[in-house]
Amino acid sequence: MKLERLSWALGWASVGIGLAELTFPERLSRVLGAPRRSGRMLMRSLGLREVASGLGLLLQPHRREWLWTRLVGDALDLTLLAVSFRQPRANKFWQGAITAGALGWTLVDVYAAVKRNAPLLRSGAVTPSLGMDAGSSGPAESWRGSGLAEDVGVNDRRGEESEPEEVRQRRMDEAARQLGLPELDEHGAPR
Repeated sequence: MKLERLSWALGWASVGIGLAELTFPERLSRVLGAPRRSGRMLMRSLGLREVASGLGLLLQPHRREWLWTRLVGDALDLTLLAVSFRQPRANKFWQGAITAGALGWTLVDVYAAVKRNAPLLRSGAVTPSLGMDAGSSGPAESWRGSGLAEDVGVNDRRGEESEPEEVRQRRMDEAARQLGLPELDEHGAPR
């Protein structure tokens, strides 16, 4: 599975989990045996955190910080679930089911965070994709030679003598980064 698709799926999962925590805070806190008032407030804050990290993954799927944010949130969730097992009013069956689900999502988050070895994005805006382009099967390098490179500023000096190959290649690489294309090795294959 491509990492962008995985980030997209984790983003939607975070939004869904967060909305459930925001919509049913009293029921969830009752299942976990938490006191009513503090349990509701805790569930709502956890829901806001989940929605925020989910939106971050949907709007910036290439940024690994959002994956690590989810992973830190999983650690917090598992800690709170471990504490909730001491509560005498907790429903042990549902508590175990919720904990098993949280462990499963944590394993997926660990995989995604460790697998994402791309360098952190430096500067420049990344166009939000919301995962809608994750299944596109068009060639990633089809923009080369199409005039699109000139549109993003690779060839700013029209009409002048050609520039050295090193400068032209550096401009092409910068344009590829701006467009979010994969880096290529000397043979033109993705790295």
